[in-house]
Amino acid sequence: MIASAARARAHPDLAPLWRGLVVYRVVALAAAVVNLVRAFDAWARPALGVAVLVGMAVWTAVSSWRYLRTGDPATAVVDLGLTALATASTLLVETPERVAAGGAVITTVWSAGPVLALAVALGWRGGLAGAVVTLGVLFGVRRTVDGALLFDAQLLLVAGLAVGLAADTMRRSTERLRAAAAREAATAERERLARDIHDGVLQVLALVRRRGDELPAPELARLAGEQEVALRRLITSSPAPREDGTVDLAARLGGALPARASLAVPAGPVLLPAADADELAAVVREAAANAATHAGADAGLWVLVEDDDTGVTVSVRDDGIGIPEGRLEEAAAQGHLGVAGSIRGRVAALGGTLALHTAPGEGTEWEIHVPRREV
Repeated sequence: MIASAARARAHPDLAPLWRGLVVYRVVALAAAVVNLVRAFDAWARPALGVAVLVGMAVWTAVSSWRYLRTGDPATAVVDLGLTALATASTLLVETPERVAAGGAVITTVWSAGPVLALAVALGWRGGLAGAVVTLGVLFGVRRTVDGALLFDAQLLLVAGLAVGLAADTMRRSTERLRAAAAREAATAERERLARDIHDGVLQVLALVRRRGDELPAPELARLAGEQEVALRRLITSSPAPREDGTVDLAARLGGALPARASLAVPAGPVLLPAADADELAAVVREAAANAATHAGADAGLWVLVEDDDTGVTVSVRDDGIGIPEGRLEEAAAQGHLGVAGSIRGRVAALGGTLALHTAPGEGTEWEIHVPRREV
């Protein structure tokens, strides 16, 4: 029972089918009541018929509650058994002559309920099994294969198979969506780790590689210790919780730029969600770091922030040696993650756009546009 309930909760997309089944069962119960009223005087034991209908009403309420709550296959199996008993009671409620003449059973279309329930709970195989059992009970009541029984057989088999196939398709679709979401989450986490490692540990390693001969041993030891702690934190801890609310992007950029950079911002605050501001500041910091490393020692660096109704645009420009054609693709192929991960990856995650203007000897300009998102 617990496993069945877990399976039902594992496929919330089946809830519309269960709700449709409940509506059908209530309407079918009303049809059975109408049939009782119309043929009341012709029944052999009308009082027994009323008792059966009361039992059907009670079970409709109980089973509907169970289906909507858990979608439990065991409830569908019990439903099939009780419906079979109610259908068989036709032999006691109806006169033999009316039964022999092919009159409607007391349950009428209500008897298709467990067929549909088994189809939703167990797929097309459950629907087929429920249809076969229900048809067996109907044949036991009528004891003849006539047009009415053949018509019922067609309806039950088609309904059981169709609803079962629909339920199976919905289950597979849900599982595929969950698998895709899990893969996307894993990819996003790998990209986040790659960006964090690049912006922290790899930057320090690059500094050591460039200036290792100039740095004293205590400084090298300090840098190594700090990056060991940073790596352990990345491996063993979850991402730090993001600050809520909005922040001024200018304040974030002020601490992300080297001292020689010139920052121009609007007169008023440029408000962004805190998480977006942090990511955009990281993009600008990486672009500025690339300029400091590759543009040349005497290159100037300018950062311009523009704010409008569509979002925020940040331009990072230097007047250095520029980027040769194909150099970024070559760097990405060699495993360098600065542009591919820390710049392009972050901008894509923010839903923004990125434009690069560069040529050898003409400097480099990154134009980053990020849409404004509600907090």
